[in-house]
Formats: sequence, C-alpha cells, structure tokens
Amino acid sequence: MKQKHNRVKNTDLLSAGSKIYAKKRKAKKETVESVEFDFDKRQEFLTGFRKRKQERKQKTIARAKERERQEKIKFRAETKAERQRQVQTRLAEMKAVMQGGVDSEEDEDETVFTAKDEAESDDDKESAKVTEFKSNQALTTVTIIEDMTFDSE
Repeated sequence: MKQKHNRVKNTDLLSAGSKIYAKKRKAKKETVESVEFDFDKRQEFLTGFRKRKQERKQKTIARAKERERQEKIKFRAETKAERQRQVQTRLAEMKAVMQGGVDSEEDEDETVFTAKDEAESDDDKESAKVTEFKSNQALTTVTIIEDMTFDSE
C-alpha cells in the first residue's frame, strides 16, 4: 500500500517563521513591564494569618452569643405567654365559682362548715366560738375568743 504524503507548499514553509515571530511580538506587548509590591501590605498579609483567624473566631463566638440571647428572649416570651394563659383560665374559673355558675374541676373538694360553741373554764368565763372548715385536702379551725365591740367606755 502506498501512503499519501501531505505536501506542504514551499511558500507556507518559508512564511511560517514570520507568523511565529508576530505571535511572540504580540505576547511581549501584552506583558507587564514590572510588578511593584507594597512591602508593608505584603508583610501584613504574610504575618496576618493568625490575626485574621482570631477575628473569624471572635465573629463566630459573637454570632453564637447573639443566637443564644435571642433564644433566651424567645423562651421568656413563651413562658410569659403560658403563664398569662394559666392566669386567665384561673381567673375565669374563680369568676365562675364566685358567681355560682359553672362547676369547676375543683368542686370535688366539698367544703363543710360547722360551728361549735364551747365555754372555756377561765376566770372570766368567756365564751369561744369555734368554726371548722373541712375539705378533702385540709381542715381549718377558726376560734373566736371575744367579739370586738366598738363601744367607747
């Protein structure tokens, strides 16, 4: 088999060098003549890694503290709202009980009032009035030793 050779024209071969040199001249025109460094800024950049790292760390800590503060404020607001709802429900229950209207959950505790009159054997022979308040949770006894009089003597 015969191979077909690509033949280059003689003019293309001779003019190829001028194209290469034109390319080099163009690249030379586009290059920068010199680079000037600000040595102070360069020194700051090279030695400032630790300083910049510390600044990033402090910013992160500050953001975390702010986030924590906002969460604390939100928690307080939620707690306050919950307490307010509880107070409102309790006030409504108390209002209903005071008006003698709706029975509340605490009506299971029946309060019993009893009055007892006892005579004490003191020298003055004063009479005492004893009243007991009984409920499922507690027993309260009130003893009145003498009645208050507002007479001026």
